[in-house]
Amino acid sequence: LESYIGQVRDPELREKMQGKARVIKTEIMNLNQTLQDFLRMLREERVEKQIGDLNTAVREVIELLEPQARQEHIDLAFRPGELGSNTVFEPTFVKQILVNLILNSVQAFEKAKQQADKRIFVETGMEGKNAFFRVRDNGPGISPEVQARIFEPFFSTKEEGSGLGLSLVQKMTGEMGGDIRVSSVPDEGAEFTIVLGRTGLQ
Repeated sequence: LESYIGQVRDPELREKMQGKARVIKTEIMNLNQTLQDFLRMLREERVEKQIGDLNTAVREVIELLEPQARQEHIDLAFRPGELGSNTVFEPTFVKQILVNLILNSVQAFEKAKQQADKRIFVETGMEGKNAFFRVRDNGPGISPEVQARIFEPFFSTKEEGSGLGLSLVQKMTGEMGGDIRVSSVPDEGAEFTIVLGRTGLQ
């Protein structure tokens, strides 16, 4: 379709058609992502832990999403902790978890559009012998009623949400042998902490 649009001589019509094509592509991508999330919920993922630098993996996600956060007038900051370079984790899982959590924070600010100081903090550190990473924001927070259900498959407070994002976060965390904690006060923000399993360090 896009290749044929280039042959349309009327610039106004061509622009309208290009807009429609973009919508079609976006919706196809959204449907595909929902399908992939659904399939991932149904099957067991193969966990391939490896020794690496958790801070480097987190920083790569920050660099990926920082432009989108900036576009939404959100300050996305990373505070790396002292971890060394021998943390054991599944890089794909960690990155996907971070993407989901950070984008959830970005989208949560849509409910607080008048808020001037929008911040998302990502940090890493140690809890005893276990490494952790945390995503914290100063957005509208999560009510106790919603907190009780946020990990349920297909539960979503967003009109266009699939309700699978946080379910997948919980699933991937569990498959890595880790633990997830959520803390939130309405109107003060939300905090998600992923503590890697006991095999989190070598």
